[in-house]
Amino acid sequence: MSTVEKNEKKELPKKSLFRRAATWSLNHFFKTFIILLFINILFFLSGRSIPIIATITAFLLLTLYIIVYLIRRIHTNITKLLHHELKFNQILIVYISSVMFIVLLFSMLYWGAMITGFGYLKYGSCIDNVDVTRAMIEQDPLAVSNFLHFPYFSTITFFSVGFGDICPMGASKTLAMLNALIGNAFTVLILAMAITNYSVNKSIEEKNK
Repeated sequence: MSTVEKNEKKELPKKSLFRRAATWSLNHFFKTFIILLFINILFFLSGRSIPIIATITAFLLLTLYIIVYLIRRIHTNITKLLHHELKFNQILIVYISSVMFIVLLFSMLYWGAMITGFGYLKYGSCIDNVDVTRAMIEQDPLAVSNFLHFPYFSTITFFSVGFGDICPMGASKTLAMLNALIGNAFTVLILAMAITNYSVNKSIEEKNK
């Protein structure tokens, strides 16, 4: 290896601990999911009953894979926003994509809370004076079961609209507070970045005249 190649190799930025952990998780979760999915398909084609453990594990791994992937994409977008070289249209694109990733992430978390029985979303009244259980969720006729309503609730919470047609119960209340906090903080961050970048680019254009 030449001296130039060695220097170039040294100059390559090292991946952060978060990126390495995310990459490892994505690779292993996905590989394990594919193996379990292949096992389920083989059992299905052979006419045998599919092992419930393999099905549940594959389902959980796929969910974790999606969550880790969304967190990684959000982290990547926030890293991009910290660079002042971005123009306003680039900031807008990163902002919109980040909002989509955050909304999907919290949709998965709301859905996960419902599946595990720690919390759920319901239509109408938000009286929550008892501990939420899976039995309570299954017996509540106002419980939200349509997955498409989770992104809707996540979006209106992100932007602090709060129509009140859907409300959180149990652990979903904590998720909703975190959802709103991230929404407000992220919007303020984007606004600050847009103003800063506009001022910097304006100053550069005036100096170049």
